[in-house]
Amino acid sequence: MAKNTRFDYHTNIMNDGDDKIRQRTVVAQVMEHIRRMIASGAYRPGDKIPTEQQLAEQFGIGRSSIREAIKIFNYLGILESRTARGTYLCDHTSISTEALTWSVLLGSHELHELIDIRGALELWSTLRLSESVAAGHQEAIATLEQLRGLIGQMRATGSTPREESRIDADYEFHNIIIKSGGNEIFTSIYSTLRAFMREEIRLSQDDYLDPRVIADEHEAIVDAIASGSREVAQVSCMEHIDNIKRRLRVQVESRR
Repeated sequence: MAKNTRFDYHTNIMNDGDDKIRQRTVVAQVMEHIRRMIASGAYRPGDKIPTEQQLAEQFGIGRSSIREAIKIFNYLGILESRTARGTYLCDHTSISTEALTWSVLLGSHELHELIDIRGALELWSTLRLSESVAAGHQEAIATLEQLRGLIGQMRATGSTPREESRIDADYEFHNIIIKSGGNEIFTSIYSTLRAFMREEIRLSQDDYLDPRVIADEHEAIVDAIASGSREVAQVSCMEHIDNIKRRLRVQVESRR
């Protein structure tokens, strides 16, 4: 624990030595300090963290608050407590999707900010897929075929508005692109945001006078990736995200 940080167990107030006083529960304070310990790099995945007794002495508080904080971190998949062996730091793949979900739900996120998150994930993944196509990787070529198959599903819906199967195909189209990047955290985040993304897709599709254009726009993305040019793929991806944001803005304003 930092030298100038102290706990006041009775009032639940923490003073970080910078004259900023925050009223929080003791458990929240403990969680914050454990988080800082991990973020500092002092502990790596697989490392054993100090015992409850050691942490209680270090923070100058009772063991019950330490135990409760560790239980929460266990639930989130950040720590793993092993009987008679101690508590260990997990790797990132163990972090539960619940942790990501609650982060989104409890945050002050606007829909356009969630679209920016999607855009960041998808842009990087699109560039990686384009590179793989240019290198002639068969897995990347197979991914393009999957994407074209989903475009076929979009076309099969014709001009029917609010068609669930088209929304499903649209969501899966972008999900496959993100999965192709091979980043498990990206894939997990997009999966966690599924409800938000489907609502975004539904709202943006409502702005089309002719929903058949949706398939054309997605085909343009596949063609850009298939070109093997990072620059072309980047422009196509960014234009698609910008187009979604414009359409969402129209839909949101029309509902006010």
